[in-house]
Amino acid sequence: MLERRHLLHVAAGSALAGISPRAIRAAAPRAVFLGARLDGTRAFATAFDPAGGETFEIALPGRGHGFAQRPARPDEIVVFARRPGAFMIVADRRDGRVRHEVAAAGNRRFCGHGAFDGSGRLLYATELVPGTGDGIVGIYDAAAGYARIGEVGSGGLDPHEIGLLPDGETLVVANGGIATDPDWPGLKLNIDEMDSSLAYLRARDGALLGTSRLPGELFQLSLRHLAIAPDGTVAVVMQYEGPSDDLVPLVALQRRRDAALETIALPDRMLGRLRNYCGSVAIDETGRFLATTSPAGGVVVLWDMREGRCLGCAELADGCGLAAADGAGTFVAASGHGGGSFVTADARAVRSRRMESALVASRRWDNHLMRLH
Repeated sequence: MLERRHLLHVAAGSALAGISPRAIRAAAPRAVFLGARLDGTRAFATAFDPAGGETFEIALPGRGHGFAQRPARPDEIVVFARRPGAFMIVADRRDGRVRHEVAAAGNRRFCGHGAFDGSGRLLYATELVPGTGDGIVGIYDAAAGYARIGEVGSGGLDPHEIGLLPDGETLVVANGGIATDPDWPGLKLNIDEMDSSLAYLRARDGALLGTSRLPGELFQLSLRHLAIAPDGTVAVVMQYEGPSDDLVPLVALQRRRDAALETIALPDRMLGRLRNYCGSVAIDETGRFLATTSPAGGVVVLWDMREGRCLGCAELADGCGLAAADGAGTFVAASGHGGGSFVTADARAVRSRRMESALVASRRWDNHLMRLH
């Protein structure tokens, strides 16, 4: 239940405490990329610089998934447990030192992702109710040691990635729409009646502002991961739970909250390579180019969002982790087999350059990368 008076008070104080983005960038250390990884049965979050050198590492109590970096305090990062997760770790971005370990609330599990409000005071984490799959957004006060101060509904079942729109006031949640068994998280209970959606919530009080869905014939597409462009366009990638020989779109854009979800077409030959599964999505620093990964297909696909068309793909076996790098149309992607690549697109071609780094090559990278500032 949302402790509304407390939340509104904290949110008002957060807005007054904001620091300008220019000041944040000037004070921040150089960019690095943070990814979860596995080493046998041990789990870590490891950061590396653009040359592939290690900058810090965090030992995790279990498999990690997504990340968040705190605005106004970029030295503070959060690592979320993979769904259905029992922990989130707050660590120092400079050396990986753990500051807080936050356990999931009773009868709640983390879903792998979270996002801060614009001031960095409040953290919103996607969570679910085991046994029902009901979606929750847990609300944490970073200034109070990440105390959990309330929760609101996510607007659907099985929430996954969450982000804050550029207006600083609106959250968007990708609800996967799949019900699972808490004792068997891989068992999907409602494939014949999935209800996946993008839900928009007002950050200050959790009010549901609207929900968007794909056309009914695409109901077995699970909306999982999203990226947000500077103009507020939401890009979402999906995983298909229908027959394996179907060819369905796996990427959609929503250019305004009141607009329809707009799928992006791919030639059947390339669409077949994705094997009905997209893993991660990122938008470049210009806001024009989009990248998606398919670990099942072993490809990174680049898109022109302005024109709504595919530009081509680059090979990367079991490639899933993905983040924008320096330069227009440039991304870094990492492989679960070890290694990574810089992938770049312009209006004419896609190019790929393998990272020459013993560190990156020797690690088995998990689902996501985040560029830290």
